[in-house]
Amino acid sequence: METEVVIAGAGPVGMALSIALSNLGVANVVVERGAGVHPLPRAAVIDAELHQAFILHGLGDELAPLLTPIRAADYVDANGKVLVGGDVSGIRLFDDLPSASFHFQPEIDALFLRELRARGGGFMPETPFVGVEQSVDGVRLLLEDGRAVSGRWLVGCDGASSTIRRSVGIDHEDLGFEQDWLVVDTRIHDRAGSGLPDVARQICDPMRPVTMISCNRDVYRWEFQLQPGEDPKEMNQPGNVWSLLSPWVNPLMADIIRSASYRFHGLVATTFRAGNVFLAGDAAHQMPPFMGQGLNSGWRDAFNLAWKMRWVRDGLADDCLLDTYDPERIHHSRVTVERSIEAGQLIDQFAGRVSHGIKPGKAYGSGTARPRYEAGAVVGDHPRTGTVYDKWHLIGGDASALTHMTVVSSNRGVPALPARGLWRSVALSSADSLGADHVVVRPDGFIAAVCDDASVDAMLRELCSRMCV
Repeated sequence: METEVVIAGAGPVGMALSIALSNLGVANVVVERGAGVHPLPRAAVIDAELHQAFILHGLGDELAPLLTPIRAADYVDANGKVLVGGDVSGIRLFDDLPSASFHFQPEIDALFLRELRARGGGFMPETPFVGVEQSVDGVRLLLEDGRAVSGRWLVGCDGASSTIRRSVGIDHEDLGFEQDWLVVDTRIHDRAGSGLPDVARQICDPMRPVTMISCNRDVYRWEFQLQPGEDPKEMNQPGNVWSLLSPWVNPLMADIIRSASYRFHGLVATTFRAGNVFLAGDAAHQMPPFMGQGLNSGWRDAFNLAWKMRWVRDGLADDCLLDTYDPERIHHSRVTVERSIEAGQLIDQFAGRVSHGIKPGKAYGSGTARPRYEAGAVVGDHPRTGTVYDKWHLIGGDASALTHMTVVSSNRGVPALPARGLWRSVALSSADSLGADHVVVRPDGFIAAVCDDASVDAMLRELCSRMCV
């Protein structure tokens, strides 16, 4: 079988990439070892940026009933005293979206699989793959039964133990965080009457730190930090699980959907590209869950790649545009992993176990600037360059927003747009364009440049050079 993009792994990252590519007219096939979507929850959060991205990709109406806006997020001591954080329900972004929402991942995965097929992506379930072969012109995903799926590019979205990553010889950089935790998802029989708080909460108990998350609808998650000498397999036995849950629920109040012990890691691949092979999602980066950014980071990978593959496929840019994926996503992922580690270390610090020298404002990232692309398809030193455009929803009214570089102008003059590539101009108020004359927004919503009238022509020329246009 032959296609343009082969995607290894039908998790939520691989399926989102397929949907994005299909929307852009790029043929793709998703190859999956399993029979279909994973039946148990894993990730639980979507932030406003990725929510907006899926809206622009035509999934807003389908996603809305699957999401529960986050109401509060905090760190408390063993007695329940709030140490940092609080009500976040009033924070609205983009087109009045909550800052983050909870979901039940099997529902998201089922939606994505339906949309993957409806939009023309290929799907090959129950198809184990064992390795990769590359040439100058393309790549072959080698299947266990001796066949192969060929394409121009291959994206490994096959999880933390990625066959694709190992096959092309990419290593991980370990950022120095390893902790064993037991994760328990429950379905509460009477959510309204349970007395459980609607919150994402870190309980900084020196005896055993615990995370409590009021997830989507009647699903509630606990994460228990395992202590030295505790056997993860033994702690995952039903009696021990219910003992850990007993301060909050009992078998008469809830059913256990899933319990599993995990070793939380902070890892980033040393490169996200090897020839015609790319890594995305957990295959590229792994982080502890305290910021809820693992899956969101994988979705950023997918949307970063999709428009670039379309431009290169259509000859709108040279292949070196795809080289920008590596510096952009490695740096952004690394910063996100580091902040997730800090959020986890802060739990032990608040519990009085150890001081990591982390400021309390680092909880949930509220005291730090947003991660940004510092190299790649960006130009200039404006502090918002390389971050997501806050008014993205105002320029995404038609499909061209997903394919074109958009020059947002706040004055009467529109600069001459480059001849090569896909470009368009949009007029907005100065308040909607960061107070600048021009803001260049990429198809994935990230700001490529911020400039005034005097520098816009030079900025666009430099941007084209960095994009191989």
